[in-house]
Amino acid sequence: MSYEFHSDADPSLIDSFVMKQEQNTLFQCTPWAQIKENWDHLFTCVTEDDKIVAAALVLIRKMPLGTVLFYVPRGPVMDYHNEALVRFYLQHLTAEAKKAHAIALRFDPAVLSKKYAYKDRNEAHDAQNTDVIELLKKCGAEHKGYTVKIEESTQPRFNAEMDVTDDYREHLEHKTAKCIRASEHKGIEIYEGPEYIHDFEIAMHYTEVRKQVALRNEEYFAHMMKVYGDHAICMVTKLNFPKQLKKLSASIAEEKNALAQEGLKKKEKSALHQRLQNDQKEYDRLQKDYQREGKEEVITCGILAVYNDSLMELFYMGNNPDYLRMYSSYLLYAKCLDRCVELGIHHCSFGGVEGTLDDGLTLFKSNWIMNVEEYIGEFNICLNRPMYRAFDQIYPFLLKTAAKLRGKE
Repeated sequence: MSYEFHSDADPSLIDSFVMKQEQNTLFQCTPWAQIKENWDHLFTCVTEDDKIVAAALVLIRKMPLGTVLFYVPRGPVMDYHNEALVRFYLQHLTAEAKKAHAIALRFDPAVLSKKYAYKDRNEAHDAQNTDVIELLKKCGAEHKGYTVKIEESTQPRFNAEMDVTDDYREHLEHKTAKCIRASEHKGIEIYEGPEYIHDFEIAMHYTEVRKQVALRNEEYFAHMMKVYGDHAICMVTKLNFPKQLKKLSASIAEEKNALAQEGLKKKEKSALHQRLQNDQKEYDRLQKDYQREGKEEVITCGILAVYNDSLMELFYMGNNPDYLRMYSSYLLYAKCLDRCVELGIHHCSFGGVEGTLDDGLTLFKSNWIMNVEEYIGEFNICLNRPMYRAFDQIYPFLLKTAAKLRGKE
């Protein structure tokens, strides 16, 4: 038996292989190449007796002076404990990179160093797959280390995820379940479909303004929906002021009538008073919001997710800061997790998080029975050290600065 390297593999065969692996990731399925339109790409694989045993979507970024960067996001996908296979694949990928005048072959395998429940984050957890790191070093790869900050690597080394069970709602924290119910009670309605991509972009713009950065535009989001088709989810939440004001008005009237009844127990009367007070307060606030907005309906949140046979990735979410009290993000997360249950998907990725695990976004994600995945990190096989050093040190800074400048436009 011997290995064979293929630099122009059948995309459908690669996808079939990747989705069956423990390292299954959307970043190594071939549609991701269509999303990264500004990169060239190669669909590569290794076969043994005509059977795929390893695969890698290689993204190729054009660089100055006729050079390129070879990048394998969350890959290659293979058995990293099979030394012969690892050496064979990296040798051939490096050879392809050299032929293309690449400054480096960069990759960050979907191989875990640690995985633990967020609630156990302060406990000690032994690092796994240290032998894989050593093997990759022997193959000539330089390990970027156990980075903590998102900006320190191309892909975040820390990732938030949830192992979704059919009865996950029964295991949510009381606060999370309460926020979901509150969102529905406050009149938040969900709209789903590619026709709402413009509304989703508006929701994302709220986040851009708040963070003073430029993320992605409507064209990019529409392209994602087109590429992934039925495997893409675009949901937005909206609040209809007249509809909710009418509902609150009816509730207030009912509560007043109930309080006028004789024979109420003290506990019942107290509860009714509290509900009336809350509804009246919300009614008055909504009236002011309605007047300020000058329109009947407002977008409160949006989410864009993509899935394959066994994984869902929540890629983007935007929130209207003026309506955080509506808990729309909780409702959308719940609907995506419900979809996982419907589709039989048990792994839902919430995306990268800071390794400190204490920022606001991580705290929100931690409401969902969150697990922390720590990957072994990023590796580089340098082929043009001066160019690579300039790229590695200067390019991330330029990207970050450009994003901030676009966000202020």
